[in-house]
Amino acid sequence: MESNIFVHPSYWECDDCKRILKHGEFRFNCVVCPDYDQCETCTATVQPPHPHRLVREIAYGYVEETEHSRVDLAARIQAAITTYQVRYCMGVRDVDPHNPQIYTDSYSWQTFKTIGERLTNFSHGLRRFIKPRTYVGICAANRPEWLMTDFACILQSFITVPIYCLFTDRDIAFILQNTSLSIVVCDKEMLPKFIRLHSECPLLQHIVCMDPIPETISKVNGLSIHYMGTLERYGSLKRYEYTITEPDDCITVIYTSGSSGFPKGAIISESSLRNNFSSVNSAYRSERIRLCYRPFSWATDRLSSIGLFLQGGRTGFSTGDVSRLMEELTLVRPTTFSAPPTIWNKIYAEYKANLALMTTDQSITDITLTEEVLLEKFSKLIPLRCHLLSIGGAMVNSAVLDFMKRCFKRCEIVESYGTTECGGITYDELLDTGINYSLESVPEMGYTLADKPFPRGELLVKTGTMFSGYINNPEETKMAITDSGFFRTGDIVELRPEKDGKPRIHIIDRKKSFFKLSQGQFISPESLQEIYMQSPFVEQIYIHGNPLEDSVSAVIVPNKDYARAFATKHNLLDLDNDHPNTLFYDAIMQDLYLLAKKESLRKHEIPSKLIIEFEPFTSENGLLTSSMKLCRYRLATHYGDRLKTIESIEVRLKTMIERAIERSLTIDETSNFMSIGGDSLAAIRLSRMIQEDLGVPIPIDILFDSNMNLESLVKTIKNPSRILSFPNSIISQLLNDSIQELNITIKEKKNESVSPSTIFITGTTGFVGAFLLAELLKVYPSDCKFICLVRCQITANPLKRIKENMAFLQLWNDKYQDRIIALRGDLSEEHFGLDIQTYSALATCIDVIFHCGAIVNFVLPYNALYRSNVLGTLEVIRLATYSDACIPVQYISTISVLPSEITQEVHIDEISPNHLRSGYAQSKWVAEKLIAKANRSGLPVNIYRLGSIWGHTETGACNQNDINTLLLAAIMKTGCYPTISPHMKLNGLPANLAARSIVSLSHAELHVYGRTYHVVPSNEGISFENIIEGIQNCGIALIDLPYNDWKVKLTLQSSKKRSFESVAEFFANNPFERMPSAKSSSNTIYDLTFPSIDKVYIRKWLTFILNNIVN
Repeated sequence: MESNIFVHPSYWECDDCKRILKHGEFRFNCVVCPDYDQCETCTATVQPPHPHRLVREIAYGYVEETEHSRVDLAARIQAAITTYQVRYCMGVRDVDPHNPQIYTDSYSWQTFKTIGERLTNFSHGLRRFIKPRTYVGICAANRPEWLMTDFACILQSFITVPIYCLFTDRDIAFILQNTSLSIVVCDKEMLPKFIRLHSECPLLQHIVCMDPIPETISKVNGLSIHYMGTLERYGSLKRYEYTITEPDDCITVIYTSGSSGFPKGAIISESSLRNNFSSVNSAYRSERIRLCYRPFSWATDRLSSIGLFLQGGRTGFSTGDVSRLMEELTLVRPTTFSAPPTIWNKIYAEYKANLALMTTDQSITDITLTEEVLLEKFSKLIPLRCHLLSIGGAMVNSAVLDFMKRCFKRCEIVESYGTTECGGITYDELLDTGINYSLESVPEMGYTLADKPFPRGELLVKTGTMFSGYINNPEETKMAITDSGFFRTGDIVELRPEKDGKPRIHIIDRKKSFFKLSQGQFISPESLQEIYMQSPFVEQIYIHGNPLEDSVSAVIVPNKDYARAFATKHNLLDLDNDHPNTLFYDAIMQDLYLLAKKESLRKHEIPSKLIIEFEPFTSENGLLTSSMKLCRYRLATHYGDRLKTIESIEVRLKTMIERAIERSLTIDETSNFMSIGGDSLAAIRLSRMIQEDLGVPIPIDILFDSNMNLESLVKTIKNPSRILSFPNSIISQLLNDSIQELNITIKEKKNESVSPSTIFITGTTGFVGAFLLAELLKVYPSDCKFICLVRCQITANPLKRIKENMAFLQLWNDKYQDRIIALRGDLSEEHFGLDIQTYSALATCIDVIFHCGAIVNFVLPYNALYRSNVLGTLEVIRLATYSDACIPVQYISTISVLPSEITQEVHIDEISPNHLRSGYAQSKWVAEKLIAKANRSGLPVNIYRLGSIWGHTETGACNQNDINTLLLAAIMKTGCYPTISPHMKLNGLPANLAARSIVSLSHAELHVYGRTYHVVPSNEGISFENIIEGIQNCGIALIDLPYNDWKVKLTLQSSKKRSFESVAEFFANNPFERMPSAKSSSNTIYDLTFPSIDKVYIRKWLTFILNNIVN
């Protein structure tokens, strides 16, 4: 105990002898009388004794807060342990010593000193097995040892991973694998489960049990099981130096079950967790006591208990039995009590039932008096010293809230709202301090910022307690966090008039309630349910949607009286779940149809399938929430399979694949996605459909894995933890591929004193390649020939492909035909797939190579682009070195290989691949590394890094598949643009100018090699405002919409292959993300005259898009 115990005065005095109690002395507090305490002597001697029950507690006084130089959470925990040593810290309910199954009416408490010593020792004991920054799982019922483990991990810079005890084996196995957990701390109830899961999760090496290990537990190879008490003894004998957790370091990962798929782990940094807790102030008496009953694996009670600990308060732990909650509330007597609507609804329901029984046949006056008596009786459910009641977790019914305010008058009653990812957000609808927010329209749900009288939309927030993303889940992270760093709460709110200078955030709906059918139609189930509730047949109704079907389904609980009358009228003997009747079914369907017609509903809003359920939806059977609303996800689980055609996962996946690639096909289980024609946009669609229908988020790059066939995909859907077996880092592969052997020999170089007579060029059926070919044809003399490698079917004419592409881009001239030699071949094949005689002749006759061929796709993963972009470049290098005289190579690269902070012409060997995010940039980085390696071996090479390439300065002809083109075409087609876009700028270089730069640089300095040129614009780009003005000058009326509203417009435009729905999905994360900026080449030929990018140019570009793409 402290040295000043029993020396300094406490904040309390004995209400009998009036003596000031000493700091650390026991006091005996009355559970009935407000603020009544006796000293230990008076409690034992005063006669008659106090008439009410007295509970032993500790008196304490002012103590100096322990100073600490650090501000991190570990330092605050250590300061709390030292500062509040004599105070009660944590308590558990006592059990009958003769029968541990029986609980007594008392709690036993441990002081901060005892708890502090135990958790400190345990922290050092853990260091015996693991190092700082290791993930530690915690899975147990709420108890002191849970919080002690949490604090011990914070002290030693371990990363805690709370695991909900009611998670399935599948979910727990996923968490173990997702965080590579090697150690778990659990109680004896969870111990057998983790032992069982070890075979599936072999990385788990240690289990620490909070309870003595039962003798029935047998040893398992590769798994050590320890008793927590043993580790505490270890830690008391050997101390380790603490490792400080930096503010941005992850301190805990909190898993949320979500509405689909397996759990998502929210990464919480040290500073984000610490920001939940106010600064300590121990200079006053006010007690802080909580009853902890909600799982610590959720954020609410865990954060509250940590905050209470830091302020010297105490936590009493519930036994976990909900039926005992109210009696434990009476025993602990917390100063504040927080509960979800479930608890308050239950109290209110009991109140209403009692009131109904007591007021039968009473007059209005008597009812009022009875109600006051009953309210007084129910007010005693909340202990006398409780001054604050909090409602959180969901919206509470207004009638319940009114009851609480009338019943618990001496308590302040507040509504709190927050999320696991962001912490607390509002308090009585007022935003917490320091929170930034915005609203985003959700027009498909009928909520927009233009709504009257109040703006409505999805709430987006940015807080100081915000998470950093979902661990090993970049796709969910991108969906949850906007580009500007706001978190999408999924809650629909109404922005009401400001109160006390702060806006009121009133929650009105959940975004996830809405769903989409197979043809892209958005459905508001609540509005349909309200319409169909008008039917006299309907007592309750649940509207269901299947994304693979084109209309809704319904489950109806019929009105019993009306159903009975119908049965009598039609001589039906039985109407129940065991005796369905076709006549009754048809009558309900007909009545629903008539209502739909009356309300002008569309065909897909009329139920095509119906289940008649005579068992009502109730909160007891889980089909209603605690607030008596439809529990949609449980209803979907309960009835989902009966509402849709029974299909195997294989059949459903095949259907989804056909919809994704938009054609029928016959596939077997060995066919992978690429082999059946899957492309990047189809992959986006398929990934989305799998998550919506089967509840499993499949990363897009996994769909392109060479081993991902239908059979493997089915296995992954059934066991999503298989996703973790796919490589999640490509860096090592990039590094290995970039240093592969070239297997080339440089003997001598081509004679460069004469002008080339034959030029080999790749990529001429693409955009940049066509402009490059056109420029070469203009610059080089008429006797110079161009051999163009073209990938096409054996029956196709390769020259025709070149001609059609150049004609579309308005580049074709019939004079070109005699100078172009179109050669059918494939970059990714050895010798381009040519026979050896043709290949040898090709290598002999070529004077220079322009390698422009590549697949430009920012969605496909690296492995899908490897053959074309990496092997293709390797084959070009081998062609250039095949004959005795090596051929110079002019290689077309991209500034996508650069990190955003680099703008100068840096050699590829100085650029790390760590920043590369797209498969395209990764493939071009590896290809440029191979080109540089060939250059070091003696091959003459120049590299041209291109930025964004735009339309021709005279014709406006542009790339119809380019992201900028698609964006502008979508704006023209929809007649609207995203509100944020005018503030952005686009920057690019016209294609003809880019081609002219490359040819000029290569032609002017024939003997200069080893250079890297940046072929990028030198201006600041075009304001999007100018582009919008240009579109309007083309005669197209435009309006501005919030981005999500605009995206919905795209979705509704078309369902064709290159539909604007696909464009919207392509732009899902950041439609205006620009390529890395780079300075134009310092080696530019200065006599080139580049026209300015002005309004005349914009008009030409937009006119081409309008005439050749939009129309």
